[in-house]
Amino acid sequence: MPAMTLKQAKQLVSHMEGLRNKRLPQWQELGRLLLPSRGLFKGEDSEGLRESRLFNNAGQRALGKAAAGMTQAITPASSPWFRHAFMQRADKEATGGNEYVDTVDATIRAILSAGGFYQAIHAFNRELMGFACALLYAEDSQKTIVRFGCQTCGTYCVAVDADRNLSCVTRRVTMTPTDMEKRFGKDKLCSATVSKLETKPYDPINVVHIVRARTERDSTKIDSRNMPFGSYWYEESGGEDFLQVGGFHEMPFFFTTWEEARGVYGTGPGDEALTDQRGIEGWEARKAVGVEKMIDPPMLAPGTLKQHVDRRPGAIIPAGMSGSSGWKALYEVNFGPAIAAVQAEINQIALRLDDIMKANIFANMSLETRPAGMTMTEYMDRRRRAAELMGPTVSAYEPRVLTPVIERVYGMIDRWGLLPLPPENLSQWASLQVSYMSPMAQMLEQSGAVAIQSLLELLLPVIKASPEIVDKLDCDQVVDELAQRLGVPASIIRSDEVVAAIRQQRAEAQAAQQQQQNMAQTAQIAAQLGNMRTQGTVAGEVLDVDAERKEQV
Repeated sequence: MPAMTLKQAKQLVSHMEGLRNKRLPQWQELGRLLLPSRGLFKGEDSEGLRESRLFNNAGQRALGKAAAGMTQAITPASSPWFRHAFMQRADKEATGGNEYVDTVDATIRAILSAGGFYQAIHAFNRELMGFACALLYAEDSQKTIVRFGCQTCGTYCVAVDADRNLSCVTRRVTMTPTDMEKRFGKDKLCSATVSKLETKPYDPINVVHIVRARTERDSTKIDSRNMPFGSYWYEESGGEDFLQVGGFHEMPFFFTTWEEARGVYGTGPGDEALTDQRGIEGWEARKAVGVEKMIDPPMLAPGTLKQHVDRRPGAIIPAGMSGSSGWKALYEVNFGPAIAAVQAEINQIALRLDDIMKANIFANMSLETRPAGMTMTEYMDRRRRAAELMGPTVSAYEPRVLTPVIERVYGMIDRWGLLPLPPENLSQWASLQVSYMSPMAQMLEQSGAVAIQSLLELLLPVIKASPEIVDKLDCDQVVDELAQRLGVPASIIRSDEVVAAIRQQRAEAQAAQQQQQNMAQTAQIAAQLGNMRTQGTVAGEVLDVDAERKEQV
């Protein structure tokens, strides 16, 4: 596409923000009730924590448990959650291929950890479950190669193409004049910002960043203005041109929604939890009123006695001031049962919030939560069924977030020259594909492993009755499939080429051993025959013929 002008950029941002602003009221309420530490909306201070003033933060607790469980179930920092494999079987079985893949995966994991991926993805999950959408970014870093962050709700807008792939992102970033000078250069700043470099170098200035796909470019050039994705920075107020125009080899932003509905930004558990969070607030307020009436009920006092009696705890009141009738409660009501009933309703709402926010699903995924008396097979089946409830969300989460993140990191470390050299015996079109082995992915993938296991269990009595039925099974492939579905490290599974060489060596060794045994048996027979008289017998004639043949040779 032709180069975008500053005027066109501002029109694009205005249009996208106009579409997004229809969701701002809901997001602001979600931020107040469920996510006081996330989201940044007009009029709010980015450095201060939003004051929620809640009687009961059950929704926040449920969201916190669910987000932490989701992070641990899908992208655990303590264990490998993805791995690469060659797409073609011949490349998978190539000698040295598994070791190469393990090295690539270890390098990517190290870069993810150093770049703050796990902190960013946890914030991403909180926003995804709370606001129904979330935006992650991965930008260049001279120190860690890549630096991850979660762009908070209210500061960005997105557009997607017909395949729901991210095509354009606009975001507002607050920078100081000092930071802007370091990043863009003093000559790119407007006159107002330049003057602030001397007077107010740390004042916040709003900067707008646009990243969108370039549909028309010169692919033969590798400069920043011909990269697949264009990058445009400009000051919101002032400036007659862009601060910077550049590009990216891969889309640096990663966006997804919990459920595709109601436009680009979708819907999620937070939207469903709003009603219950409002309800629990109302019941907590009523309970507080009841408890207050029990502790300090309204009283009836004779005459003007109320003006002279000290009602503070421990106060001493002269007997002559108590009056003939004394003080008494305005009404006699037992609030205890009512408060207990209100508390029971509050507890039920809290359980519903746990269920709505999916906290129960993730809480039951740990093996430590297995009930006493339940077999491991039964518990694993329950975990698998629970994980299937998250299947639709994970099916979008992986291709729109995790896979593009890994591809971007792979591309960046490749451009830095940090990837090992691939094995020489790969095919010409060898390529890698990523698969996931996190607890969540394994539970969803175990259905395939369970099917293989069930088949083997069913075939076991048939094999005993008819052993030749084993010829129907490719046992080597069974091992490969089970290892892949159960997340076994690729380096411990030998390739078909190595297995073939081992079997050939074993066959040759067995043949050599059999030959030695035959020779030893022949020598033993010959020795026995040597002690016998064979002249004039058939055996003697055979031995004589054999001796003549050996002499001729």
